[in-house]
Amino acid sequence: MSIEHFQVPLYQPLMKSLDAFFEAGDCADIPLLSKQVIISGFPGNFMTQAMRVGIEGGDVEFANTSGSSSQILQIIRYKGWWGREFKRAYQRVADMVGYSMEHDRKAVLTTAACSAVSCFLDDPDYQQRIHNGVLSLNTHPDPTRWTLSDIQRIDAELRMFAPRLLEIDPTYLAIFLSKRAQYRIAEPLYIPDYIAASYEYMTTNVRRLIESAYGLPVLSMYGSTELGVLFMQNRSGTFVRCGHDTLVELRPYLARRNLFELIVTSWKNPLMPLLRYATGDLVEVPEGEWSNKVFGTVDDIPLLKLHGRIRDCLVADDGELKTLADLDELFAVSAPWVRQYQLQVTEHKVTLFYVSDVQEHDAALPAVERCLRGWFGHMRSVESMAVPSIAPQASGKFAIIK
Repeated sequence: MSIEHFQVPLYQPLMKSLDAFFEAGDCADIPLLSKQVIISGFPGNFMTQAMRVGIEGGDVEFANTSGSSSQILQIIRYKGWWGREFKRAYQRVADMVGYSMEHDRKAVLTTAACSAVSCFLDDPDYQQRIHNGVLSLNTHPDPTRWTLSDIQRIDAELRMFAPRLLEIDPTYLAIFLSKRAQYRIAEPLYIPDYIAASYEYMTTNVRRLIESAYGLPVLSMYGSTELGVLFMQNRSGTFVRCGHDTLVELRPYLARRNLFELIVTSWKNPLMPLLRYATGDLVEVPEGEWSNKVFGTVDDIPLLKLHGRIRDCLVADDGELKTLADLDELFAVSAPWVRQYQLQVTEHKVTLFYVSDVQEHDAALPAVERCLRGWFGHMRSVESMAVPSIAPQASGKFAIIK
């Protein structure tokens, strides 16, 4: 790693400060990079001769972040970038040691909007959805509207394609399993050798549902479109660092709970290097002196838990901060039968919508309601409502807090 990786217009005013950052971890003169700064000057703030040549020669691909944070980033990267990201992540986790991206098949069940290699604006057939040994299973923008024929098709394609790895959006696979039971599919469930989850936050209840159905651990990845894979959980739940071409800082957010925002410097994508990029994501680490440390590419980071996005944090009536992980823990302990939920919060009201596949538990969630009233009931009314489904956002992802 050298300053040469950051020779793009955006960072030219900071060149004199980069030596101190890269050599001594001194970031005093380098501001945090926000999504808005990237958006406001794109693509000019990253335009180099290499990018021009790549665009003109057709060597690059274009992608967008999902917009789940309400700010959509456009990304330019060399073709095959994500494949190399996944390969490096799989190589870091011992539980994936038997899988080969070059020789083994992978099926993907996630949003149907766009992937790195295709954009389904029509209804492509089975063969059209296979690219380089990867089968994209979903063709519908809303999995809650999957019909019997959709479930039968996905089920049959999995058996026909026989992937060793099933890569999933966990909410999508949970919906698939629920509908498969609802439609009483007679054929046995296809069991891959590995299940890897990414794309959005996986709740404890969804993890339990998937692992119970397949008898396999779900190996969860954490990362983003712009940063690639940063961590991957192994079967014991330990977060394994995928630190290739990446520096990480832990910015204090709620020190007494050991909650930090991840700040990432990455030159994985040579066309769009990111310098002290504020991810907006919270993590929990053990007690220690973390705030002045820059983790190098080979340094382990003792990550205990992902707490979701800062923008999804809620402030309780007593001033306490409640994260997505706090809400997840509440449901994992008090309502493990709830498959999916969404908390809608306004100035005067908190409404919990939830989906359960176990009918006797549909009437009420007394323990959850009591806790939510303890959090928010002094300032807002709190009510819960069982619903048949919760629709995804335009991005295809599901909001837990809205």
